[in-house]
Amino acid sequence: MGSLADDETPWQITAKSLSFIEKEGLYVAKGEVIFTKGDKTLSAGEAVYDKKTGLVEASGNIRFESGEDTLTGERGIFNLKDQTGNITKGRLFIKQNNFYISGEIMEKVGEDSYLIRNCRITTCDGPSPVWSITGSEVRVTVEGYGRIRNAAFRIHEIPFLYTPFMIFPAKTKRQTGLLPPRLAYSDRNGFDMEIPFFWAISNQTDATFYERVMSHRGFMQGLEYRYVADNESKGTFLFDILSDRIEKKDLSNPDQAEISPFERTDDTRFWFRSRTDQQMPAGIRARLDTDVVSDQDYLKEFYGGRLFGFESRPDLVGQSGRPIEEVNSPLRRSALRLSRDQQDYSLQALSSYHQRPEGFVNDETPQPLAGFEFAVLPRPLPELPLTFSLDTNYDYVWRDFGQRGHTISATPELSYPTWFGPYLEFEPSVSFTRDMQRLDDNPQNIDWQSRDAYKFQTRLSSVVERIFDFEWRQVKMLKHKLSPSLLYEYRIHKDEDKYRPWFESVDAEGKINRLTFSIDNLIDVKKEDDKGNISYAQWGTLGFSQGYSIDEANRDEEPWRRKMPFEPLVGLLTYMPFQGLDIDAEAHWDHYEDAISFADISLELSVDRSGKRKDSYELDYTYEKDGDKSLNFLFNVNLLHGFSAGSSLQRETGLGHDIEKSYWIEYLSQCWGIRLIMEKIDEGSSIMVRFRLIGLGDIEG
Repeated sequence: MGSLADDETPWQITAKSLSFIEKEGLYVAKGEVIFTKGDKTLSAGEAVYDKKTGLVEASGNIRFESGEDTLTGERGIFNLKDQTGNITKGRLFIKQNNFYISGEIMEKVGEDSYLIRNCRITTCDGPSPVWSITGSEVRVTVEGYGRIRNAAFRIHEIPFLYTPFMIFPAKTKRQTGLLPPRLAYSDRNGFDMEIPFFWAISNQTDATFYERVMSHRGFMQGLEYRYVADNESKGTFLFDILSDRIEKKDLSNPDQAEISPFERTDDTRFWFRSRTDQQMPAGIRARLDTDVVSDQDYLKEFYGGRLFGFESRPDLVGQSGRPIEEVNSPLRRSALRLSRDQQDYSLQALSSYHQRPEGFVNDETPQPLAGFEFAVLPRPLPELPLTFSLDTNYDYVWRDFGQRGHTISATPELSYPTWFGPYLEFEPSVSFTRDMQRLDDNPQNIDWQSRDAYKFQTRLSSVVERIFDFEWRQVKMLKHKLSPSLLYEYRIHKDEDKYRPWFESVDAEGKINRLTFSIDNLIDVKKEDDKGNISYAQWGTLGFSQGYSIDEANRDEEPWRRKMPFEPLVGLLTYMPFQGLDIDAEAHWDHYEDAISFADISLELSVDRSGKRKDSYELDYTYEKDGDKSLNFLFNVNLLHGFSAGSSLQRETGLGHDIEKSYWIEYLSQCWGIRLIMEKIDEGSSIMVRFRLIGLGDIEG
């Protein structure tokens, strides 16, 4: 409802009967009276308009429309010049989030602002709302927020909660106000309630305060701060702190020992994590990841579940595209990366720290506190048919206990790419690597140790493709691309027996004499919608790779050790035939065991349903022959009459142990919803109830 102060467009008046009293300057309108100006319309049964003052006295089914918002009532006085007035038994409808605000007396006190006495607020359609909030007075600004005095939350007409003051958003965009509460009960934490409060600080920054009370543990204060400077500069910081009533862990208690076998003596417990991207001067881009926790049990006790904790906070992984350590991980990683990437070179600086929350006394975890990497990207040499590239890096590795020191590496490389005809590419390359390391405290008094490595590599590859006429849904054409490749690698170290690797895994790999054959299939499609718009997409990829160790095949026979030159056959699959389905799979086949040695399958499926709802299915299965074997799945299915149900499972199949199990059922109506959640994490069980009032407290970032 915009201001008309600078708008000289006159109001248009129509009615069944319209007369003008010239002496008093009054228009008297009766029967289907309509005042119009732009997107604003005032209608009533009868009205008297004072041309001098701009006042309109109206009665009989008053209806004032501005855009998609509507104000109705029995009688009212309006000032058409400054857009103020009042109405008795009025009702304001804000369509953007389906708000109904009614009151005995409703005053329009300014541009888009109202004062309502003896008010009622709801987002439910119909004369008898399922829930509403009543108050003695409310001030509300359309596309802003409202303040209620003496607010009472009611289910039908029964009052359930009273507060002397309440703030609510009057639009669906980000606004200051309370978010829906979360309720739970668990044998570990007792009664558990969290009430978040959202603060829209500015257009670029906001914060959420999480007030969480646990009857067995105490009060936890949570804070989330977000900023967005531009598409390249944004960050999210989260901090939770608790003064735990259980000050010391009792390892003689089986439930406590089940969480972890480590002691805990701190009563002030916290978790700080963040993901930040920042564009800096001189083309430098900074990325900061933090993850610090007070003790090894904190996340398992308070944030182990998917439904309470992680879900009630932002998805840092989804927002940043960078992973976060799992709840059961023994390490928490924090890192700062500075990078400057140009067309012909890349410069990186990295510092990272891996926290071990168990607090080992003699912690041997290597910490690459300072690292630099400079790379010259492949470029042709002047007047020569050769391509040159260079990789250099430096790291300083620190440990709480054990060897510390510096490592420097430089690798120049020359390659000669050439084509035999239009389909066959041949690219040989040679490189030289010098690794140098210096220990801070070396008992053998070795200043620097170094090793030189020589590598020869050649690749023979081809690309062939064919286009097929293929029609399915919007797909009009399909292209199959086939790319076979044969790679030979040979690397040898000089004075290898004198070198003692202590940090880099690549240094422990030693000599390489390998032949690798791979073949990749790519399926691309051309789409055309009903309007003739053309787009291209990739349906999927399927690739196989087989390595063969020549040294292993040529080594001397040993009766106690079998020759195994064939490395595992590796298969990779991605499949995305339509929006909503994403399949990724990887498998390794051991030729000598005639069995799969590793497999990882991931599936995500979402199915659109009516009412903008979606069924979702997620599955992830990991198998390692001598390692982890785990199954994770989640599904949520919409049932009839607004009900939906779902379940999630995290299971260590190798040990036959469920890490986490969750079941939930939800009811969602036009204006409210409730979700009942039953969850078991390790040996801890909980029951949670989540209420949702549609339109009240739903914030979009």
